[in-house]
Amino acid sequence: MPILKRFESIEVAIPSGSSNTRYYFPDLPQLRNAMIQAVQLYTPDTLSATPNTGSTMVTIADLKKSFLTLYSGDLQLIYNAPLLAFSNIINSATNPYTNSLPDIDNMVISWTKSYISLATAPATTGVAYAFGVYYKL
Repeated sequence: MPILKRFESIEVAIPSGSSNTRYYFPDLPQLRNAMIQAVQLYTPDTLSATPNTGSTMVTIADLKKSFLTLYSGDLQLIYNAPLLAFSNIINSATNPYTNSLPDIDNMVISWTKSYISLATAPATTGVAYAFGVYYKL
């Protein structure tokens, strides 16, 4: 069983009325030089509201067309990874079991350069993506 050492909840908002297809992560001071172990995506099946702001969760339809790009310094190390690949809880209502998360392997992420992209503009706005980040210093 993995040992939980450090964890941070983070969110990426989709503002009301937005038609953008790219949403950047905010500055995350606690995670600036952290060695990331794993990134976990939460879905509406997992949480009814985001942990930090209580925002409405991004819909499953929008999650299915969302992709993650992560930078370390100026290097783009993860490009357009399907976002749902980072959701390890299958369906909390009917199947409370979890799968392993992709191992990020101590990557130091440049959060303000990293982003979520969508294939088309989101169907629902005024919502947020919610993540859990497992890390060590």
